[in-house]
Amino acid sequence: MITVAQVLGLDGLGLRMVVEGDTGAPVSWVATSELADPTPYLNGGEIVLFTGLNSPVDRPSWGRYARRLAEKGVVALGMGVGRSLSHPEVPEQLVEAAREAGLTLFSVPEETPFLELIQAVAEMRAAQERTVLEAMLTMQRTLTRAATGADGSTRVLESLAGLIEGGWAAICTADAEITHRSGPAVPELPTGRSLEELVDRLRPARLRGSLSESGPAGSIVIHPLGVQGVPLTYLVVVTPRPVERVQAGAITTAVALLSLHAERAGERTLFRRRVRAGALALVLGGDVRSGDALLAVAEDGGWAGSSRRVRVVRLRGDAEPVREAARRIEGYADRTGHRALVGAAAQHAAGEADVAVLVEDDAELLRALREVVERSGARAGVGGAAPVEAAGTSEHQALDVLGRTTARHRVGVWDDLVTGGFAGLLPPEAARAFARDLLAPVRAREGGDQLLGLLRTFLAHNGNRRQAAAELGIHRNTMLQRLQAVEQALGRSLDDPQLRADLWIALRVHAG
Repeated sequence: MITVAQVLGLDGLGLRMVVEGDTGAPVSWVATSELADPTPYLNGGEIVLFTGLNSPVDRPSWGRYARRLAEKGVVALGMGVGRSLSHPEVPEQLVEAAREAGLTLFSVPEETPFLELIQAVAEMRAAQERTVLEAMLTMQRTLTRAATGADGSTRVLESLAGLIEGGWAAICTADAEITHRSGPAVPELPTGRSLEELVDRLRPARLRGSLSESGPAGSIVIHPLGVQGVPLTYLVVVTPRPVERVQAGAITTAVALLSLHAERAGERTLFRRRVRAGALALVLGGDVRSGDALLAVAEDGGWAGSSRRVRVVRLRGDAEPVREAARRIEGYADRTGHRALVGAAAQHAAGEADVAVLVEDDAELLRALREVVERSGARAGVGGAAPVEAAGTSEHQALDVLGRTTARHRVGVWDDLVTGGFAGLLPPEAARAFARDLLAPVRAREGGDQLLGLLRTFLAHNGNRRQAAAELGIHRNTMLQRLQAVEQALGRSLDDPQLRADLWIALRVHAG
């Protein structure tokens, strides 16, 4: 950037400050014009040179002239003066007008051609451009050397942070989990928004987007990493000041280098994912040893002989949210040291996808899984805990629970159904039909709903008529009469244990 002060400080041109305005303003170019109003031909940021051939003759005209230039964004006005020119000195009226407009005004001696000043500024711009290019080339070499070493991603981040004074760089996942960073401390983000919010805002653009925001405490820049498909990681750069051109070039170079790292890592991840999917199919089929043999190809540990119990999770929903949820579950497990196997996605005719996931029976992992599913918009059924050799049973349970999930209740857990008793395990429609048909004769009697309440209390006391009557506040004989009415309606004795069990289940379903 060239400033007005730098131009006025050029040696050998004899430029003399007359009115000092904002001399730190950046100069875009130097233009010459003898027009009374040159502003239609200016873009702002120029130094305008003139000799006053068509200059105003009264003070109000000088005021309008200076004001128009200042409003257009002209950063300085240079007037050529000398005995053979229109004005031997800068007119006092112009001096007053420039001062009122806040416009820098300087004089150019007759012996200094305007072209010489223009050439000097052009040379300054060329020299600065060379300096910028050299600095960018040096940065590119530094980052490239870092990328070719061991643990290239971390070294690139450290080098990038070192090239940006006071800067910090990191790589995060699509969940805004930081996986690599340039330093141990995570700085406060300058815009007041969380990293998760910023990444969520950027994710829909995939590889096409980037984000740059500034605040009182500095700037943050986020770029997706990768070459194709959906970005799994993002580069995050935090700087204490606005990002300059050379720094922006360094960030762009880092994005390219880290994207290559991400692509190679993605290829390894895809290979491991395919191996894990094949191993999961074998494990769910009951062949755990063959599954372990396949996992050894990807240098993954086996599952046979483990004392830890496992659960199978079945994910279902629109294809992309399901795949995203499966990737996040797998990524979380890898980062936290838990174990997970993600199967291949099966596409359904309705456009939905279905994915099986085998996970360790761990409360922390299950909480994270629930959060991932809720955020993704998919649905999930979680099977019961079982030895890995019985993972197929857990899968059947997961499918059963998955069929009971809804848009409001996206995650179903087998344990919750079991806790609710046998009634909860029945298919909902079949359970309601069973309850309706069994209880219909009693409900058809006069005072049928009252009889059902009495029956529920009777069964809750395991058939103890005296205790049930006491709870209901009725005489024991009244209790016996009403139970007889129930038996007459059903055509069966309440001493039958099977009938009691059926009635209890029906009443639970009816109440639900």
